[in-house]
Amino acid sequence: MAFVRRALVLGGGIAGLTAARVLAEHADEVIVVDRDDPADNSGPRRGTPTAPHSHPIPELARRQLDHWMPGLIEELVADGAQPVDSGSHWHVDGVRRAPVVGEPLVSLTLPFLHRRMREHVAGLGAVRFQRGKATGLTHRGTRVDGALVAEPGHRGPGERIGADLVVDGMGRSSRLGDWLERADYPPPPMRRLGGDLGYATRLYRRSPGQTVDGMDSVYSLRTGRSGPAGGLVLLPVEGDRWSATVIGYGDNRPTRDIEDFEARCRIEPVGELGTLIQEGEPVSDVAAARHRDSRRRDYHRIRRLPGGLIALGDAVASLNPMHGQGLILAALQASALHSWLRGPAVLSEPADAYFERSRVVVDAAWASAAAQDSRPSQPEGKGPFGLQLSRVFTDLLAKATITDAGVHRRYLDVAAMRSHPRELARPRFLLSTMRAALRSTSS
Repeated sequence: MAFVRRALVLGGGIAGLTAARVLAEHADEVIVVDRDDPADNSGPRRGTPTAPHSHPIPELARRQLDHWMPGLIEELVADGAQPVDSGSHWHVDGVRRAPVVGEPLVSLTLPFLHRRMREHVAGLGAVRFQRGKATGLTHRGTRVDGALVAEPGHRGPGERIGADLVVDGMGRSSRLGDWLERADYPPPPMRRLGGDLGYATRLYRRSPGQTVDGMDSVYSLRTGRSGPAGGLVLLPVEGDRWSATVIGYGDNRPTRDIEDFEARCRIEPVGELGTLIQEGEPVSDVAAARHRDSRRRDYHRIRRLPGGLIALGDAVASLNPMHGQGLILAALQASALHSWLRGPAVLSEPADAYFERSRVVVDAAWASAAAQDSRPSQPEGKGPFGLQLSRVFTDLLAKATITDAGVHRRYLDVAAMRSHPRELARPRFLLSTMRAALRSTSS
């Protein structure tokens, strides 16, 4: 088991907090560097585009949080987070998918989840927070021995904070690759998965027990067969509110304009959604965000890395936020960090064993994202043949889930990372999908 006197976590988002919680089991001291003021927990974090939007906690992530932060989920629900069923509320082009018993989700907003996670982590005796921005790494021989941290608004590189282990939890915009190049190490290879996605959210008043046609939540997907592809997601969140999110691709992305938002709601083929939003009382402005592509940095492919350094969360893989896999990925990578530190880890040497454990998790999440994001924002018939073939399968799968509960169940298992995406490529499942799609078309 590695002995860690001080661990330095760069970034206080979800990934950084889960890493800090795990490191509290192994280190005498854990310092979390975060640009946000720890005294201000009232609103969205800067640089976090998903912050104003709903953020369901999938069952796999819930089990991880129950292990590392016992009681957190119960506290969230007691204070307004809403348990919902993921299996009964899906629609495709206005037609309801075959209802199945889905995994239980806990629906809430990201600022609420982040604030409560931070409170749990801050209560650990080994952890303290320091406001600042990391500007680079420091080295001793072939290992990282700390980072430079500047106060917000400070122009210089800041002061050095020494550490036995430095964790990159800086998210999608991490500059760790640049810092490695600066120290004559190779940066991680970058892979991208297309799908220029835009989404906009507005919050509405929700009366106690209110549902939409008997459903506690609704996902409505438009495949693009008649008009632009997109959709609308309606989820209950804390504070007796509905979170309504409209989705569009490419040049048809939604904006923060209220008229644009309401126009998109009116064209939703699930009529109850438009009615609820048109007649409901808005309690927020429209917040819009854009996800240009999914990205992963393959640290496991670097042949030469300094010791004393790891990365996790969006700093390794930043996926489509609409699929809710970011929290699962961060929690599983934190558990991989725990397993690595419990083993024969040597902090002065490259963390190859950790990055290999992390790769297994990222591979599954990446494959799942590819399976769900195979419809690019390009027009029909454009793009490589492989993408066009994936698009055809995505259309067949969408049709099949309308009439076949088994196909729908398998799809949800892959989307929630309970099953590996290879399950969707098995011949028996492909045959079931095609048969169900034909039934859906003929009905």
